[in-house]
Amino acid sequence: MLLWTLGALWLQCLVLITASSSSEEEDGSSERDSEEHLESSSHPHWKHDDQNVWPANFYHCGGTSQSPININTRTVIFDPSLPKINLEGYDLPCKQSLKLKNNGHTLQLSLPETMRIVQGFNGVFLAKQLHFHWGTPEIPGSEHTVDNTHFPAEIHVVHYNSKYGSIDQAVSQPDGLVVLGVLLGIGLHDNENYEKILSSIKNVSTEDSDTEIPGFNVRLLLPDNLERFYRYNGSLTTPPCFQSVTWTVFNESITLSRKQMAMLEDTLKAHHSHSLTKNFRIPQPLHGRPVLCSFRELPAMEGPRSYIPYESDVDPSKDVRSKNEAQGPNSWISSGDIWATAFGTLFTVTLLSFLVYAYRQQKKYSRLKNGAKQNVIYKPASKDDV
Repeated sequence: MLLWTLGALWLQCLVLITASSSSEEEDGSSERDSEEHLESSSHPHWKHDDQNVWPANFYHCGGTSQSPININTRTVIFDPSLPKINLEGYDLPCKQSLKLKNNGHTLQLSLPETMRIVQGFNGVFLAKQLHFHWGTPEIPGSEHTVDNTHFPAEIHVVHYNSKYGSIDQAVSQPDGLVVLGVLLGIGLHDNENYEKILSSIKNVSTEDSDTEIPGFNVRLLLPDNLERFYRYNGSLTTPPCFQSVTWTVFNESITLSRKQMAMLEDTLKAHHSHSLTKNFRIPQPLHGRPVLCSFRELPAMEGPRSYIPYESDVDPSKDVRSKNEAQGPNSWISSGDIWATAFGTLFTVTLLSFLVYAYRQQKKYSRLKNGAKQNVIYKPASKDDV
């Protein structure tokens, strides 16, 4: 037990040395933009394959609190004060219609403001929409990465702070938005909950087309366990890139079947009938921002087994695959477990070596002592000696 305690102390020292310090930039610009930007509506002035020029055209896209990011599980900071997330109104009646739209940048589902986050953040946040980011069979398309590895896709559920009159007012405020992010992988079976959306995707195959789908329990699109998540301050991942988002990325992922993932990758068209695919932004620098986690352990991301690693610094417009073989997240070993095991093993080996050395020295000393006694021969004194 002592050895594991010492190992844990060494691990904590290592994390303190390598963890980034907190530094949050506040943009003072009073710029406002329309809801179209937030919802990634059709906009002729930007596209994902020219994201390297976004900062030149949209000031905030060059900021120091941009999203998405890579989540490095070795440097995340456990914060026991992070409150649980409590959702209300997510179970929508089937008679309530929801608009599903292909806006030329993503597949987006409008949500009623009766869906709310009532606990977990400072204030009550009202739902506005959810949308997807995806890639191709060769290039996984999640926006956030975990230890520099992309998942096949990602879903974002966007909420705005109820203290502002509308999402237009909230979008550029430092505490204006909360986005719940879920990483999507590939499993063996269809996901019935996501099928409620994907079954209608063929009806919105062209840009700016929309359709109505019946309400359903949106909560089922999220992981069962909402208590394990990563948290950081960031931005919209599309122009105008306002740095107004409190991000929550859940540790547990959700799986779709290969057929369902193909619906996202192959069905939708963007402007000029180009395929709508690889609609993700590459991870942005942290610039010293802390990434918090709500749990002490760092287990493997749960869920998908079939995805391809994709280097975070590669341009998504190019068909480049990672040279490394894909390994399912269930095979990942916790960084904390690795270091604790390493230090525990080191201390154990050192202690055993010392005990063996001490034992051998004691045994050697005993032999020498016994040998010295055996060399003393008792000889009676002769009369001549008396």
